[in-house]
Amino acid sequence: MIMTQALGWALVDSLWRDALAAAGLAALFALVPVRAARTRYALATLTLALMLALPLATAVRLSGTSPWTSDVVTATSPVAPGPVSGPGPRAVALAPAPTAPVAARIRAALEPALPWVVLVWFGGVVALSLRLASGWLVTRQLGSMGTSSVPYGCREAVARLGARLRISRTVRVLQSAVVQVPAVIGWLRPVILLPASALTGLTPLQLDALLAHELAHVRRYDYLVNLIQSVIETLLFYHPAVWWVSQQVREEREHCCDDLAVAVCGDAHFYATALLGMERLRVTPPTFALAAAGRGGSLIGRIRRLVEPMQTEVFPRWMAGVVAVTLALGGAAHLASGTATTGNRGGTRTPTLDSAVVDSLIDRVEALQNPAARHEAVKTLGSRRDPRMVPPLLAIAQHDGDEEVQHEAVKALGKVRGGAGVGALLDIARTHPNPDVRRKAVKTVGDVAPPEAALGVLERLAQRDPDAHVQQEAVEALGHLGSPQAVAPLARLARVQPNAEVRDEAVEQYARSAAPESALVLLVDRLANDSSSAVQAEAVERLADLPDGLGIPALREAARSHPSRYVRAEARRRLEDYR
Repeated sequence: MIMTQALGWALVDSLWRDALAAAGLAALFALVPVRAARTRYALATLTLALMLALPLATAVRLSGTSPWTSDVVTATSPVAPGPVSGPGPRAVALAPAPTAPVAARIRAALEPALPWVVLVWFGGVVALSLRLASGWLVTRQLGSMGTSSVPYGCREAVARLGARLRISRTVRVLQSAVVQVPAVIGWLRPVILLPASALTGLTPLQLDALLAHELAHVRRYDYLVNLIQSVIETLLFYHPAVWWVSQQVREEREHCCDDLAVAVCGDAHFYATALLGMERLRVTPPTFALAAAGRGGSLIGRIRRLVEPMQTEVFPRWMAGVVAVTLALGGAAHLASGTATTGNRGGTRTPTLDSAVVDSLIDRVEALQNPAARHEAVKTLGSRRDPRMVPPLLAIAQHDGDEEVQHEAVKALGKVRGGAGVGALLDIARTHPNPDVRRKAVKTVGDVAPPEAALGVLERLAQRDPDAHVQQEAVEALGHLGSPQAVAPLARLARVQPNAEVRDEAVEQYARSAAPESALVLLVDRLANDSSSAVQAEAVERLADLPDGLGIPALREAARSHPSRYVRAEARRRLEDYR
């Protein structure tokens, strides 16, 4: 068989062969848990390679057959019994006989069009190859165009993280004026490119998390795999199943790198926050650049996979939806007839139904354009108090364009059962750009968080947050923790915090939290030594509130001899109230 015919039949046969391969991958994905990213990535990569190997094998097999028997060797025609007479061109004319099998008649009808099939395919490959080459050239230029050195601390972080990931190759890191998100290019001599906005807009720990993601790509040789994958997409551009499988490869590649980054960082919740922070900087990366933002999978899907409780999917999503709707309708009818039971045996909800409802609520929030409608949708999410609501609520609190919706998301996180939203609240309190939202998150942390989780974060916020109102809220939240461990931080803040209003709040919270004798010592010290008369007046007020008249001698001394007339007057007023 001539090469054009062999290639044409290989392309035609690949339509159903590759479709079957993709269907097999979908079936396997329905059985393999979402968290098993390495297994799913291996399956998707092998399937993509198989989809290229099948038409290649068909073309090679057919090109080696005799032209006199070409009508019986293709995958779409059955083996005809008996000898085939006459030369090749005449033998083809026998196929369309009325008594010939259907497959043979189809083959005979398609064969004249095979040269056109090959021509169209070749034109598509040439066009996409030009696109592929241009993308490769643009990516090559990124390593030298608009780049500069990064601070020493960043280079040290790359070396430290590379050692933890057991990367033996030298990995350079450069600041780039072209890229908008961290990205890695190259295989033999990999280079990590960091935008200036990442160096200035992310905390050092967040930047470490994203560098770990890029180094995971280096460790796994993903740049080379991505290049080969792009070549396969170019050769099989005509098949929708190939593009679907290729997208699964990209999604699972990002999941694998996410898992490695979490293993290095040690905190999936913090890594998810780093992804959210980076999303504000995101644009589409060049074709061959592998970015932490990823070209595979939605951000909220990646974060949900990292943070939500472990779940095993045993059905494809569309099938789970059909089952869920059926169960929902049946359950509603059951309740309406009064036959539903609430005992231990019959009261368990169907997890599939609950998961489907959760997914539909998340999709509602993402699709709504009206802020009031999004606000109501977030309230619905929060009313469930379901730990699986944490990832979408965190994303909404970080990125929704309406402040009221963000506040509602923070409020909903505080209501999640078992304190599962505390980690997200702490992340919002540390990193959210809006001080009002940070303040709301800090207040909620003080109300719901266990002391061991919140203590260090609240003290740092009270000392370093750029907004004084957030600092005050953090001090108040420390007092609301009701923990003896909060007393020492409050004392430090009352003495050394530069902002007088924050010191004032720290004095109040310390007096309420510490033992009366300890409170007396700090209050007398602040009354005598604080530079702000407002803080001194607050110390006078708290001295008057100490039990058993413990602060009265200090008040009398202040009323007689304090250098501030305002403080003397306040001390006298408190003494009169005491009498």
